[in-house]
Amino acid sequence: MAKKKKGQDSPNGIILYAKRSGLTSFSSLWSVKKALGTDKVGHTGTLDSFAEGLLVVLSGSLTHLVSHVTAFKKTYLAVICFGEATDSLDPFGRVTGTGRPLSEDEVRAACSRFTGAQLQIPPVFSALHVDGKRASDIARSGEEVKLQPRQVFIYRNELLSYKAADGDSAFSYALVEVECSKGTYIRALARDMASLFGTVAHLSALRRTQVGPFSLEDAACFSMLDDFTIDNAVGKEKIMRNGSSEPQKDGEPVFSDIRNHLLSFTPRLSFRCGLKAEKLDSSFEKAYLNGRPLSSRMFVPLEMDLGVERDFNACQTYDERSVFYTDGQFAGVTRIASGRLEYSFVVPKKKRSIRTFSWTDLQQGSFPHEWKEKGTAISVGGFDALHRGHLALVNAVLAQKKLVPGIVLFRHPFRAEDGTLVPSAMSLSQRLELLESKGVAFAIVVDFSPTFARTEGVDFFSVLAESCGMTYLAEGRDFRCGWKGAFGQEQIAGFAGKTGFSFDIIDDVEVANGRASSSRVRSAVLAADFTLAKELLGRPFEYDCRSLNFVRQAAKADDEGCSLSARLTGCQVYPPDGKYDVEISFGKGSGSLQKGDCLIKDGSVSIRLSSGALPHNFTGTEQPVSLLF
Repeated sequence: MAKKKKGQDSPNGIILYAKRSGLTSFSSLWSVKKALGTDKVGHTGTLDSFAEGLLVVLSGSLTHLVSHVTAFKKTYLAVICFGEATDSLDPFGRVTGTGRPLSEDEVRAACSRFTGAQLQIPPVFSALHVDGKRASDIARSGEEVKLQPRQVFIYRNELLSYKAADGDSAFSYALVEVECSKGTYIRALARDMASLFGTVAHLSALRRTQVGPFSLEDAACFSMLDDFTIDNAVGKEKIMRNGSSEPQKDGEPVFSDIRNHLLSFTPRLSFRCGLKAEKLDSSFEKAYLNGRPLSSRMFVPLEMDLGVERDFNACQTYDERSVFYTDGQFAGVTRIASGRLEYSFVVPKKKRSIRTFSWTDLQQGSFPHEWKEKGTAISVGGFDALHRGHLALVNAVLAQKKLVPGIVLFRHPFRAEDGTLVPSAMSLSQRLELLESKGVAFAIVVDFSPTFARTEGVDFFSVLAESCGMTYLAEGRDFRCGWKGAFGQEQIAGFAGKTGFSFDIIDDVEVANGRASSSRVRSAVLAADFTLAKELLGRPFEYDCRSLNFVRQAAKADDEGCSLSARLTGCQVYPPDGKYDVEISFGKGSGSLQKGDCLIKDGSVSIRLSSGALPHNFTGTEQPVSLLF
């Protein structure tokens, strides 16, 4: 089997990731790499390990835009402790002195003073280089570090809340919101605000909430962050100083969340990032890909078509423009240099793949304008198993040849009565891959949160009609949605008549003396009845192994074979303890499936090839992709 090269088939996209305090930016990048299966990622501004908040990560060919996104202005929430100094100006530093706490009026005055253009001396504990060495390394060695002041700009410095010194603490605390230019150190700002009144300070906590047009609330893992308050910051600082806080290592739930938050670089997003967008005329596509000289007649400006204003929280540029193929795929960036149009970088055209959107994407107008104008055919449901009944709905959508076919599904389709997640019959990745293979153009992946659960049915379908041009809807006979399932067929039909989209009810599919359903598929798997599962699905039951970490087991002296083992996750349903004949896939394009057996016991799985040993050079990179029962 050919080993996959690093960066091969790296997804081109933007990932918004909510870093937790205690993690380094590097370890957070590891989680993104693991989730996307690529090393080709780049971040656009680090956060210190004590800090939390938004990391904007670019993957694939979009790493070329790192310097552009890094230049965006940023917004932070910061809790400043007035009256205590540390050498690093943060909670992890050594206490170097104390002073008087500032009053609320003094903090307000300091905020006002440190607004606008500033000459700021960076902290000595920083990644800046002095004579080829990191300033922080020089400082730790005990040598004196002298850094030159740098020009920065603070657009806004606002006091949000204040806590005075009292019997429990000799220090005062302020929660401030700072909007600033690239290169601004909030630790240095806290130091300077205290110095204005002859005292000292350090940061107790820091959270980045905005990078250009990107917001923390839209980031993967945002729900894992606590409320950012003075009391929470002080409590967390005490824990960090005691060394008893260590964030858990990310697992499949985090990886899944990252994959679901991968943003495609669309013309609309290009405008929000300060880049004008152009469409490549299809007749010049070959010349563009072959690096022929560029001319303006090869491109059609998209600014008037989109009607989107640039986001002035982003860095504006007029000498670079993003290019898109006629089907909406990102094609690269061109630039004007010395009055001539030149290539900045080119992204080869890929075979069309399914595009995913979140519910927030729809509400923010990120659905492709071209698709909305053409009209879309949609079916809504859990699509937990994509069984034969589900496929009847998919086929009804695909039959609308003049419309763009799409599916609305839920990241976690079912919850038990106690609120815990019910393992899916298929992973989200499997569902998206199967939908893509059928010809579905897009999937809207909804996170079924308590807030979303209260959405009324009429509001739900209004968003689909208005935001993505839904003109056809197909649903099963038992479909209901909205708050407490109050929006059924009658209500949908009435709304369709008023709104102007077509509504079809698709009959149930009968299998083995019963209706095809996801619950029957899960029950069949739990009973190890793979014959019934195959009848319901129309294909063998397949367990997704990509979230598992397989290790090679040492062979016994009299055994020429070898086996791999891993702990199972609770994200996808799997058979009860026992030994099963399976077919093992080690990845697309790796040849035919290999026969083997698997032993499931106590939440772990061990697999062994029937044909003999695994390759002697097995290093863990040739991980099994799936098991077919």
